[in-house]
Amino acid sequence: MTPLGFAHWLRPRAAPQPQPIPPLVEQLREECEAMARYALHHGLPVAPELIAQLGPLIDRQMPPQATPHHALAAIHRKLAAAIAPATPQAVTLLDAQHRSDHPFPWLGPVPLIRLLTSAAIVFLIAVIATGMSPDVSSANIDRGFLDSDGAPLLWNTLFLLFCAGLGASFATLFQAHRYVAAATYDPKYDASYCARLILGVIAGLILVEMLPAHLFDGGSMHNFGKPTLAMLGGFSATAVHRLLQRLVDALETLVRGDRSADADAAMQTYRARAASERTQWQSEFAANLIDLQQSFDSNASPEAMRQRLADFTRAMLATSDPVAPAPPPASNRPSKE
Repeated sequence: MTPLGFAHWLRPRAAPQPQPIPPLVEQLREECEAMARYALHHGLPVAPELIAQLGPLIDRQMPPQATPHHALAAIHRKLAAAIAPATPQAVTLLDAQHRSDHPFPWLGPVPLIRLLTSAAIVFLIAVIATGMSPDVSSANIDRGFLDSDGAPLLWNTLFLLFCAGLGASFATLFQAHRYVAAATYDPKYDASYCARLILGVIAGLILVEMLPAHLFDGGSMHNFGKPTLAMLGGFSATAVHRLLQRLVDALETLVRGDRSADADAAMQTYRARAASERTQWQSEFAANLIDLQQSFDSNASPEAMRQRLADFTRAMLATSDPVAPAPPPASNRPSKE
């Protein structure tokens, strides 16, 4: 053996590199472990043998090739059914957030709740800070955009914006916290909560400054001041959207006229056509039934009778769902709201 070959045999062999765990197997392990911990913490009915089988499967020392994926998936399905209506994704996320260290854990268990809580605190402090300005008063707020200018306009507008933001953050935080408490939270909807917060601020300002003041004189809201209306508008941006949509519909009715009579006439025409086609179909069905009865009374062969019965069945199935006339356009239908 040559010296080069001898040195090759004396060279220490490199240790085999550990193969990475497939992402799906790691996800099954994490979610099964989190769901088992969640079920045990909340006293949910889980079979003891299921927990015993899960222990070796979630061992991180076990190579991925030796992990029985089918058994792990079966345990995952049983645990998901046991913790329902909580979802495995939410339980895993909350478990990871609970076991990690955060500088301000009292703000919330997930980043969205912490963000909304911080926003609510910021809006609350901003309302108090702007309210301390001498330019913020009932008289200046009631003057509005068109009758005010300069620093008083700026301070009062900021005060109303912060009031709307306080209502919007309260509503958004309250709704998001319900999903977190029920362990049905889904991070893919985080952007929608931030959008609701921004829409609430805009809706509060629209409600108190853009709409006419006498719009609420006829209801119980005429006693509310602009800060309260701004907070209510921020709390329910959907209500402000519906109010604006009603105003737009009233304006269209004023310009185009009342279309309810046209909608009723179109609906009556549709019903008349449907009744006419139903009567025609019943007449054809009765005629075919009489022909079939006459064929039974005659001395026809059994084969001809079976053929006649098959033809009648096919004709009945072909016309059992008569084509109804198209309904009137949706724009002409009366609104359910």
